[in-house]
Amino acid sequence: SKTEPVFLLLLMLCSATEEQPKTCSSKQFVCKDQVTCISKGWRCDGEKDCPDGSDESPDICKLRQCPVNEHGCLDLDVCLPMSKLCDGVPDCSDGWDEGPHCREHATACASHECQYHCAVTHDGPKCYCAPGYEVADNGKTCKDFNECNVYGTCSQTCTNTEGSYTCSCVEGYLLQPDNRSCKAKNVPVERLPMLLIANLHDIRCTTLGGSMSRLPSITTKQTMAMDFVYAQEKVCWIDVGDTPATTQLKCASIPDLKTVTNIRTINISLSLHHVEQMAIDWLTGNFYFVDDVDDRVFVCNKNGQTCVTLLDQELYNPKGIALDPAMGKVFFTDYGSTPRVERCDMDGQNRTKLVDSKIVFPHGITLDLVNRLVYWADAYLDYIEVVDYEGKNRHTIIQGLLIEHLYGLTVFENYLYATNSDEGNLNPKTSVIRVNRFNRTDFHVITRVDRGAALHVYHQRRQPQVRSHACALDQFGKPGGCSDICLLSNSHKTRTCRCRSGFSLGSDGKSCKKPDHELFLVYGKGRPGIIRGMDMNAKVPDEYMIPIENLMNPRALDFHAASEFIYFADATSYIIGRQKIDGTERDTILKEGIHTVEGIAVDWMGGNLYWTDDGPKKTISVARLEKASQTRKTLIEGKMSHPRAIVVDPQHGWMYWTDWEEDPTESNRGKIKKAWMDGSHHQVFLTSKTVLWPNGLSLDIPQGILYWVDAYYDRIELVYLNSTERKVCNCIGHLKNYIK
Repeated sequence: SKTEPVFLLLLMLCSATEEQPKTCSSKQFVCKDQVTCISKGWRCDGEKDCPDGSDESPDICKLRQCPVNEHGCLDLDVCLPMSKLCDGVPDCSDGWDEGPHCREHATACASHECQYHCAVTHDGPKCYCAPGYEVADNGKTCKDFNECNVYGTCSQTCTNTEGSYTCSCVEGYLLQPDNRSCKAKNVPVERLPMLLIANLHDIRCTTLGGSMSRLPSITTKQTMAMDFVYAQEKVCWIDVGDTPATTQLKCASIPDLKTVTNIRTINISLSLHHVEQMAIDWLTGNFYFVDDVDDRVFVCNKNGQTCVTLLDQELYNPKGIALDPAMGKVFFTDYGSTPRVERCDMDGQNRTKLVDSKIVFPHGITLDLVNRLVYWADAYLDYIEVVDYEGKNRHTIIQGLLIEHLYGLTVFENYLYATNSDEGNLNPKTSVIRVNRFNRTDFHVITRVDRGAALHVYHQRRQPQVRSHACALDQFGKPGGCSDICLLSNSHKTRTCRCRSGFSLGSDGKSCKKPDHELFLVYGKGRPGIIRGMDMNAKVPDEYMIPIENLMNPRALDFHAASEFIYFADATSYIIGRQKIDGTERDTILKEGIHTVEGIAVDWMGGNLYWTDDGPKKTISVARLEKASQTRKTLIEGKMSHPRAIVVDPQHGWMYWTDWEEDPTESNRGKIKKAWMDGSHHQVFLTSKTVLWPNGLSLDIPQGILYWVDAYYDRIELVYLNSTERKVCNCIGHLKNYIK
C-alpha cells in the first residue's frame, strides 16, 4: 500500500514573498498546491493523495463514463438510466437527478427534436435512445450501438446486430443459459478443472472452489516457479536450495490427477538460483525462465542440455512470464526504473512495450488465449488490469485493499485466480482469491496457503493444441530439424534454430558447428557478472564461447590465443581467474594480495600476465601464466594515483597503462604512462589538461597506434606511438573499455 506523501513546510518570513513551486522529479506529479509531490502512478487511481485532491480532479482525470443511455449522479460511481431523470422519484443518493432544473428545462425538451426520447439534465435537455442504440453525432437521431466494443459484453465471441448482439463460444466451450458466458468442456466428463498452487512447502491441487483434491501434495523447497504440460500429464517446478548448485528443476507425472510418480531432476546448464518464474511451451516442451537478479529471460530445451539467452538488454527486474505458443508470443513483466508489461516473439525478436504508464510493481501475468488479452497484477498499486495483445483497450478489473500484494495470476472461463504474497504480513498464511473478470463485485477467498506463489488452472483448454507446428520432430528426430534447440518464432508455423554456447548456426539455418573463423568479440558486464563471446555482427545471436558466469564485478579481461584461455579479474571478489572458451578448466590463479585489479594484459610471447592494482599500494605486477601464484612479482609500487588499464607490446618490450586523477588540476592530470616490461624506465608517455580519466587501452602493434577512451569526456582517442600525434575517433555514451 502507499506511504503517505511527503509535505514540505515553508516558513514564510514575509507576507509579500510568493511561495516557490516545488520541483518534483520526472517520476512525480506536482499537486495543485505546488508543494506536494506524489508518485505519477497515484494519479487518477480513485484515491486522493494530494492534500487538495488535485490528483483526482476532473481536469486531470477523464471522468468515469456512464454506459450508453445512462447519466451520472454527483457520486461518480453511480449511473442511472436517463428515463429516471426528473421522474419525480430521487434515485441518486444525493437527489441530483431531481430538483428545480426539472421545471426550468422541461419546455426545452419539447422543442429538442429527439428521435426517441429527451431527458432533462442540469446542463439542459439531452436525447437518449432505445436499448441497443446510441445518440448519433448530431445529438438527436439514434444509430446502432456496437455492444461488442464494450469489455465483457460476451466472455468470448461477440457479433453485433442491429439494435442488439449475440454471443458465441469457440470450439471446446459451451454457451451458458445467460447467453453470454462460455464454459469449458471436460474431456472426459469427469476430468474437472483444478488449481495447482505452489507455496512455501509444497504444490497442492484443489478444486476451483478451494477444496482439496485426491492428488497428494508434492513436497518442494521454497518453490515460487511452477508450470505444467497437460498433454503429458506432468508438472514441473524449481526447488530452491541454499546455493546455485542445490537449486534444481524437477518434474513429476500426475496421471489422471490421482498419483504423483516419476519425480525426476532436469539438469539445466544455466543457474536457476535466481529464477523468479517459469513457463513451459506446451507445443515444443521448451522451458522459459525469468531471472530477476541476473536480469535476463532464457530458454532451455526439454532435456535441459541446451540453454540460450532470449533477452538480457534493458531488463532490470523481470518478474512474471506467460506464453501463447500458437501465436508465437512471450509476455513478461519488469519492475525496473520504467516498470512495464512487454511482449516479444518466442525466439526473442520483435520486442514491444504494451504498458509503461500507471504501473509500479507489475508481477503476476496471465493470458486469455481465446480473446488474446493480457492480465497482470500490480503489487504496489493493488490492481488487476487488462490490455489486448497490442497494448490497447486497457481496463481496470479490480483495485483496492482486497487484492493487496498479488503474486501469481491465472485465468479460466469468467474468473481470475491469484495468490497473495505479502511477506510483511504477520500472518504466515496468504490467500488464494477468485474474482469475476467481468463483474468486479464477485470476489472470494477460496483457500489459504503458506506464502502462495505461482498458480495455474489445470485443464486442457488452458493449453490448446495445434495440428502441427514448426518445431515438430523431423525424420531424424530433431525438433524442426535444428541441431541444438528449436524455438517457435512469430507463430507456431515458423521457427528459429539456435545453438549452444561455443557454436554458430550454419548456412542451412539448422546445423550448429564450431565457428569457421577465430574473430569474435569478448566482453564483460557487471549485472549479471558475466563474460561472453559474441559475433562481430551484433545481429547474430550466437555465443562464440561458453560464458564465464557467477562473477560479481568483472573489471578486466584479456585472452591467450594459443591456449584458448580467457583471463579475467573480478574487482569485488578480489581474484584473477581464467577459463577456456569451451567452458573447461575454470580456475582462480591469483587470490592472495589481490585488491582492486583494474587492468590485465597477456604477454603471449613471454607467457606472462601483467595487471594493475588500484589497492592501497598502487602496483603493477607480473606472473607466469602457469603457476602464477608461485611466480608473481611487483614491478612498480606507488608513484601512481589510480592505475587502470594496461596493454603490453612484447615485440618492442614496452608496457603502457593509464593513471587516473580523482580531482584533476593543472598539476594533477590524467596520464598514459609506459615502461619497459621489467618495470624499469618508468615514464609519462602522454598527459594533457584534456586527458582526465583515460581508460580501456588497446594497442594496434602493426600500425603503431594506441587507442583509449576518456570516461570524463566520453570519447575515443588515439595516439601514434612514433610521433605522439593525437586524434579523437568518436563520441559515444559513457565509455569504460575499448577493444580494437
